[in-house]
Amino acid sequence: MTLKLHPEMLAAAYEYLRTTEPFKGWNLPHADEIGFHVVKTPSMAADFCVENDMPLIRVSLVKNGHTNTLISTMAHEMIHLRQHLTKDREHHGQRFKKMAARVCKAHGFDPTTF
Repeated sequence: MTLKLHPEMLAAAYEYLRTTEPFKGWNLPHADEIGFHVVKTPSMAADFCVENDMPLIRVSLVKNGHTNTLISTMAHEMIHLRQHLTKDREHHGQRFKKMAARVCKAHGFDPTTF
């Protein structure tokens, strides 16, 4: 593990992705409107939730020690953010998979591990 994650780094990764396809067409909120937390949970790479009406992306330090994993993980959680904003409660269903395929194609992520 080489990256020492901190919330500002998560926000910067989010903002970078927000300027790229397909995210830039999704009207996602600015990073200032999202909470970013670093956790040490070994059982997950990251998760998305809402706490006190604020969207929150939590990224595990244990599972995201490299830039490529951080960016891929953030992109995954940004799809969940979009699902939340569009009231899509399907989680990893067909609509998620369709969005994930677009993200993977645009960014060169491996869809089998995304």
